Amino acid sequence: HNITERKRAEEERERLIDELDAYAHTVAHDLKTPLTSLVGFSNLLEQHYSHMEPERITKNLSIIAQKGHQMTNIINELLLLASVRRLEDIAVDALDMEVIVSNALHRFEQRLEEMQAHIIRPDSWPVAAGYAPWVEEVWVNYISNALKYGGQPPRITIGWEYHNTSEAPEAAASLRFWVRDNGPGLSAEQQAQLFTHFTRLHKTRAQGYGLGLSIVQRIITKLGGEVGVESIVGEGSTFWFTLPTTQGVADSDKERE
Repeated sequence: HNITERKRAEEERERLIDELDAYAHTVAHDLKTPLTSLVGFSNLLEQHYSHMEPERITKNLSIIAQKGHQMTNIINELLLLASVRRLEDIAVDALDMEVIVSNALHRFEQRLEEMQAHIIRPDSWPVAAGYAPWVEEVWVNYISNALKYGGQPPRITIGWEYHNTSEAPEAAASLRFWVRDNGPGLSAEQQAQLFTHFTRLHKTRAQGYGLGLSIVQRIITKLGGEVGVESIVGEGSTFWFTLPTTQGVADSDKERE
C-alpha cells in the first residue's frame, strides 16, 4: 500500500512539473509578441518624438495602449487558470444565463460597434447549474474567438439546446450552449489541435486559440460538462459547451449519497 501511494505521489509530482513547464512556456510565448511591440513603439517615440507628426504620435500611443491591454488580458487568463486549479469546492448555483451572456457581450461593446458585428441571441434561456464568474469567462472566450476569426463583418449566433436526451426535452440532465461564427471554418487537422491539454499547449497551438480554449476546457470539466467544436471549411465554426441542469446536479448528488 505504501509503495502504491508513493508511486501515485511521484506521478502527481511529475505531472505538476510538466504543467509548470508548460505554464512557463505559455507565458513566454503569449507575452513576447505584444511586449516586443510595446517596447519597439516606445523606443520609436522616445527617439523621434520631436520630429513626428501629431497623427503618427497618436497612432503609436494607441498601439502601445492596445498591446498593454492585450498583455493584461493574457495575465488575467493565466490568473483565472490558476484559480480554477485552486478552488476545489465552488458554489454551484442555478445560472441566469441571460444576465451572464449580456455581461460577456458588454465587455465587447466598443469592439462590436467598431466591427459592425451582428449578434443573434435566443429569446429565452434554460436554467443550467454552474459557477457564474467562470461561465461568463467561457462565453467571453468563445465570443472573442468569433470576433477574431469570424467573417467581415462578423455574424455571431448564440444559442442553446437540450443535450443527449431521449426523454421529454425538459427532462434532460444537461444543456448544450454554443457560439457560431461566419468565418472560414477549420480543417479536421486544425480542430484536432483545439482544446489541447495544458501540458501540450506550447507544442501544439492552432492559430492563437490555444490558451483560452484550454482554460474553457478546464472550467467546463470542473463544472461537470464537455466542450467541443463543429466546423466545415468555408462554412464557419460552432464552439459549444455543456452544463448540467439543476435537476441533473440534484440527481448526481442523490447517487453519491
